[in-house]
Amino acid sequence: MKKAILKYPFLMQMGHGFLAFYRGMFGLLRGRRGSWDHLRSSWSFVRRCSSISGHPINVTLEPINACNLRCSVCETGAGILGRSPQAMTFPEFQRIIDKISPHTNTLMFYFMGEPFLHKDAYRMIRYAKKKNIPFVTSCTNGDVVNPEKLIESEIDEINFQIGGITQQTHQTYRQGSRLDRVLDNLEKTVLARNQSGAKTQIVCGFILMKHNEHEAQAFQSMMAKIGVDRALIVDPCVRNIEQAQRMLPRDRTHWAYDPAALERGILKPRISPRNSCPWIYYSLTVQVNGDVVPCCRDPKGQYIMGNLLRQDLDEIWNGKKFQDFRKKLLTDQKHIDICRLCSGFGVSRVK
Repeated sequence: MKKAILKYPFLMQMGHGFLAFYRGMFGLLRGRRGSWDHLRSSWSFVRRCSSISGHPINVTLEPINACNLRCSVCETGAGILGRSPQAMTFPEFQRIIDKISPHTNTLMFYFMGEPFLHKDAYRMIRYAKKKNIPFVTSCTNGDVVNPEKLIESEIDEINFQIGGITQQTHQTYRQGSRLDRVLDNLEKTVLARNQSGAKTQIVCGFILMKHNEHEAQAFQSMMAKIGVDRALIVDPCVRNIEQAQRMLPRDRTHWAYDPAALERGILKPRISPRNSCPWIYYSLTVQVNGDVVPCCRDPKGQYIMGNLLRQDLDEIWNGKKFQDFRKKLLTDQKHIDICRLCSGFGVSRVK
């Protein structure tokens, strides 16, 4: 069945369509914000429209594009982001949240930087929750988190990510990080959550790579002892052949890339999208200066659709640039640079 779906993309489109309407209706029955927008966007998705009837319900927002670490695969850590280090001001954050919050179901409070380097990070999260965004989540390297302020911010989910369970393996990728400090912050976050009775979901991800894959089972045991809600094995991302050969684990089940192509010196996704991407019907990404790009695959800002500090959401979401981008994706996706290493994101969930 899986081979048939890959051979006939219209079957995948149909499957995504049924899933889209199911998730929208399930959200509507639960009274979740963004459900009507999800259903309207799903109607546009199944009809393969370049103009979308609903508003984006998933928003990735970048409070800061600087980081304290030097992770080699990350454009920020490698020093190749091509955007000057910057922090969004609190008034700018408010202006953007005020524009998107009536439709936003999920706010992803991070992008190309360590969000908790921002002096107003916890205040920003609290503001988003006061605007009744149902689900606010963030991802952190864990080095600079303040556990008490994090829980007090009323964040719905926090995801710590580590590179190993010893300092040696952890710092191989998480260059500049101290594992003992990260684990201490993680333990204190669990403690603060438990003592306060907050509902924050605490997740820890283990970035699986060749140098640390022997620690995966021990990681699970460590997280069970700490008391996190979920311990995840994170499939690694790479940007080129050299990184793939050096970093991808021996266990190929955790590869997002085509093993046969890699043996020929070609880096390509295991599953390449064929002129389809459900995710762009439900989401957008806002960079630190207010620029809007289609998704998280555009860290350098190659495809700027508009600016939320200067324009309204509707003007950008169904503006000419976004519609032209969608038309290109629906007809000639293989020539869109940011899609080249993407295995595709599925239909958005309604939290």
